[in-house]
Amino acid sequence: MKEKTVLLFPGQGSQYVNMHLKLSIKSKEFIAKILDELNLSNILDLMSVSEESLLPTNVSQVAIISTSLGYLKDINDEGFRFEASAGHSLGEYGALVAAGVLSFKDAVRAVSVRGDLMGKCAARRGGSMVALLGFDKEMVEVLCKEASRFGVCVVANENSNQQIVVSGENKAIDWVLENYKDFKVKKAIKLKVEGAFHSPLMDDAAKEFRKFLVSLEFKDFKLPVYKNIDGMIYENTKYIPDILSKQIVSPVKWVDTIKNIIRDGYESCVEVGPKNILTTMLKRWTNLKCSALDGE
Repeated sequence: MKEKTVLLFPGQGSQYVNMHLKLSIKSKEFIAKILDELNLSNILDLMSVSEESLLPTNVSQVAIISTSLGYLKDINDEGFRFEASAGHSLGEYGALVAAGVLSFKDAVRAVSVRGDLMGKCAARRGGSMVALLGFDKEMVEVLCKEASRFGVCVVANENSNQQIVVSGENKAIDWVLENYKDFKVKKAIKLKVEGAFHSPLMDDAAKEFRKFLVSLEFKDFKLPVYKNIDGMIYENTKYIPDILSKQIVSPVKWVDTIKNIIRDGYESCVEVGPKNILTTMLKRWTNLKCSALDGE
């Protein structure tokens, strides 16, 4: 009996120079055509320049989803079978395409608008993010509460049982970097991001993004998609604009997502996108059989 397989799509931070070069010629041409039709051909050029050129969120998000969708087209063309999908943060757009809910073009269009709005919001409101490694979750909550004396400070990504990301205003994040050891956290790494993503500082972007999302066509689900704001399966398409806009200001519940995937009987997962960040994390804390299409 075939193992139940779920596709996993990575989020921001998985980008690297020339990440699209491992795609088939057919998929490269397919993605190039979509980017050209959306007046985003410059993104394809920036993919081959430097790591710095991929740092702006309006660039990195489009580059990542385009590459991920190129890989998805490749496995679809090969007839690869899968039973569900999920995505980490912006990776959810790839998961929705895999389930037949969003078209490839609308997914890239949506991520482009998302990246622009988040980038503008970050430029206006500032903020930063820090990854915490080796921690007690309750102590991280206390750490955020203490740091909140200096500005917004919230949990942004629950990535694994050993990695959590905190997001907030610069003074609060600086305080976290100075004091994390007092809260039983082993290591803290400031992330190279433009702003405080998945925090209340992105509220303006979330509101504007919802206005855009209601203009898109969402088709019925062909297979289950786990949403990362709570780790649960989408029930229908009705509330997708609310969910995807809320995602921008809400923590990524990746641990809950994976636990639910395991609970539902999925035994293997395939990472569809640049790098193998999700695969590497999952091998450290689950027994899922994980592989990445990009062996980077």
